[in-house]
Amino acid sequence: MSQESLALPSTSLADNASALIDRVLTPALRNHSVRGFLFGRAIADRHGLRPGADYDEEVMYLICALHDLGLAENASGERRFEIDGADAAARFIEDNGVTDARVDTIWDAIAAHTTGFTDSPIYRRRRPPETWLAVEGIGIDVMGGPVDLPPGYADQVHAIYPRLGGSRALIDAIEAQGLANPLQAPPASLAREIIRQRHPGLPEPSWDDVLVTSGWRD
Repeated sequence: MSQESLALPSTSLADNASALIDRVLTPALRNHSVRGFLFGRAIADRHGLRPGADYDEEVMYLICALHDLGLAENASGERRFEIDGADAAARFIEDNGVTDARVDTIWDAIAAHTTGFTDSPIYRRRRPPETWLAVEGIGIDVMGGPVDLPPGYADQVHAIYPRLGGSRALIDAIEAQGLANPLQAPPASLAREIIRQRHPGLPEPSWDDVLVTSGWRD
């Protein structure tokens, strides 16, 4: 693929987002976020979707670039990283003067990016292309491989944005955050499932524990 296929959007907002993740994410998470965008754009090309005509490339980049803000080294929220990250991304975008529907599009995509149904035809039909392209690109970087991309493209991307531990570095970050603050690893979340598998003897809250807190006394 051409060198243009490796370029990032160069708008004021995109540049500010790049500067943010350079500052607050580890190099491994930063590279993962950018690779997600580049892989998503390759998927768009496969589907014949054109930036500026069929999807908003800046919005897609913002989803990918900001989707792991909830795992930033200075993140200190009280909810799972996907929700904390979506809120942080929305605040960042609003602070940069964007207050229209793009904020909700980006929030929705980041909050749902680990749900596991995002590559389904239903998801593609119900959500704008910026959303499913971004989430599919992110997913390829975690669970996919070179065969999901044009021949040689993964090597080109990795030459600029090396994996630095790749998916294992991402999982380690989610695990460490959930262990440090159990509120960020609630039952049924990705963080809780990672902890459950990696620490089988560690006590964990059950759904009965959750229901006990209900005022209905069910």
